[in-house]
Amino acid sequence: MFKRILAILAALFTAILLFGGPAQAGPPNGNPHFIKNATSASLSGSSLVVSFKETGLPSGATEYVTASADFSGTYQCINKAGHNPSDIKKTVTDVPVYSSGTFTADKNGNITGSLTLTPAAANTVLDCPSGQTATLTAWSYTNVAITDETSGATLAIPGTYGGGSRVVR
Repeated sequence: MFKRILAILAALFTAILLFGGPAQAGPPNGNPHFIKNATSASLSGSSLVVSFKETGLPSGATEYVTASADFSGTYQCINKAGHNPSDIKKTVTDVPVYSSGTFTADKNGNITGSLTLTPAAANTVLDCPSGQTATLTAWSYTNVAITDETSGATLAIPGTYGGGSRVVR
């Protein structure tokens, strides 16, 4: 009986050596990363559009991707003539902004997409007197980044992106 058990153990040991042990799980999504030269940010009005390409994902993987930035905006009350009144009412906000979406990797393990960061509506930030309209007059985005919350891949997008429609007094 002892020889039989020893023979079975020897056969199992040989099989493990020849065919390997249990399958070792690699990273959940291979080697996910954003392609620097295919990832960028650009202004569209006062919004920031973050375009990206991520690779190294399994075919068909569903990924939750977030674009983020620090937003600084100046909101002012503008009269019907389109001017700043003599007693300017304005506020400056410095807040983080985010936009997220779900994307599915193609057969080659790539995701190409874009997310748009949008500032708060002016009328939610500043309350203007009758005859005046709350208006975003200057803005900038800094510390822009794209992150795949599922795989953990992330990429900082350098630069300051800003604009304005009126001179702020």
